[in-house]
Amino acid sequence: EVSSEHAIFGLMKDLETSKVSTQKLILDGIKIEDVNTLISDALCAIPRTTRRLSTIIHEKTQGNPFFCLEFLRSLVDRGLLRHSLRQGSWEWDAEKIGLENTTDNVLYLLSSKMNGLTNEVQTVLKVLSCFGIKVNGNIITYLNSTSQYCDIIVGIEEARSSGFISLTGEPSCYSFAHDKVREAAYSLVPNDEKHEFHSKLGMALINASKGDDLDDATVLTI
Repeated sequence: EVSSEHAIFGLMKDLETSKVSTQKLILDGIKIEDVNTLISDALCAIPRTTRRLSTIIHEKTQGNPFFCLEFLRSLVDRGLLRHSLRQGSWEWDAEKIGLENTTDNVLYLLSSKMNGLTNEVQTVLKVLSCFGIKVNGNIITYLNSTSQYCDIIVGIEEARSSGFISLTGEPSCYSFAHDKVREAAYSLVPNDEKHEFHSKLGMALINASKGDDLDDATVLTI
């Protein structure tokens, strides 16, 4: 699910170099029966009626629960999975869904969904992604006091309602729902603009905070 460049592999190497005992656990995708249970529950349907749909989704997502739900949401967004008021149940065209190939890259699904959001919410996602998987609430408070990011709180609430981020922990932190969500958010910043985007974000934060409550890790991350 993550590439060899992911920070976790650097951490694992450092632990091994320091002779720290570690154990690697390989998590496979859930079985097709479990995918069918997940989908039948989500659609409030009898499991035998969702079996074919579940088989297709399992093949396309390799049983990754997060990818399954994202693909399911994308089907709703594109009208391939819709609720019939007349029938009082969900309807879908298995043939058309079977031809979908976008789940080969979950980033495509997430990025496509993010591109349909307002500019304010996209800006929030891009800003948060620069800090990693989670951001301290104090940083958001500082940014909200600047002219460049004065609407960030409003955008955060919209991003939360869309399921991309959540408020967790004590002290409070804004966290992405998944590594892939953060990766998709960061991809919204064009590669040739990333350096400038980070620089402007860093300067705005330093000016707003006067350097207070900013640890070295935060500054280096920006």
